[in-house]
Amino acid sequence: MADVLVLNADGQPLSLVPLSTITWQEAIRLMVTDKVRVLKYYDNWEVHSPSTTMQVPSVVITATYVNYKRKVKYSRSNIFLRDDYVCQFCGSRPNIKLLSLDHVKPRSKGGKTSWYNVITACKACNSHKGNDESVRPMKEPTKPTYWELAAKRRNRPLVIKDEYWKGFLQWDEDHLIFNPPQANK
Repeated sequence: MADVLVLNADGQPLSLVPLSTITWQEAIRLMVTDKVRVLKYYDNWEVHSPSTTMQVPSVVITATYVNYKRKVKYSRSNIFLRDDYVCQFCGSRPNIKLLSLDHVKPRSKGGKTSWYNVITACKACNSHKGNDESVRPMKEPTKPTYWELAAKRRNRPLVIKDEYWKGFLQWDEDHLIFNPPQANK
C-alpha cells in the first residue's frame, strides 16, 4: 500500500476496494500541478532535493470532484473477498496461504476464468475436486457490486499509515492496524 490517502473533493475516499492511496512521489507531483490540496502532512517525514525540503503529505483531497467509476475488477483478492475467504466446498476458513481459486466448470472442459465460474477453495478441496464438474460449490459464483465488496472489505483488517486516516474511512477501530511509513525511503 502507498503512503498517501486520496480523498475526492467531497471528503470521501475515491475507492475502498482497493483503498485509494498513492505514493508520496505521486502526491507531490499532483500538489505541484494543483490537482490536489494537502489536508495533512506526516509529522516527522521530510524529503530533500539539492535545493528544497518538503514535508510528505499524509492525506490529499482532489481540487475538483472526480466522478469515479466504481467498477469491480476481477482479481484473486476480490474473489476471496466476495467469498469471505471461505472454501466454497467444505466451508472452512483456512489461512489465506491455504486458499486457491477453483474453476467450477474446469478450464479443460471449456470453463472460463470469470466471476461466474471461479470460486474460493481450500487447496485440499481443490485438489480433491480435480477435474470433476459434478462437484458443486455451496453457492453459485456471481459478480458482486462495488458496494457489496466495500461492505465486506470494511469487516477485514486494514493497514493504515497515519492515525489521521481513521476519520475518513468509517472503519471499525478493531480492524485498523497502524503501521507508520518508514521515513528513510
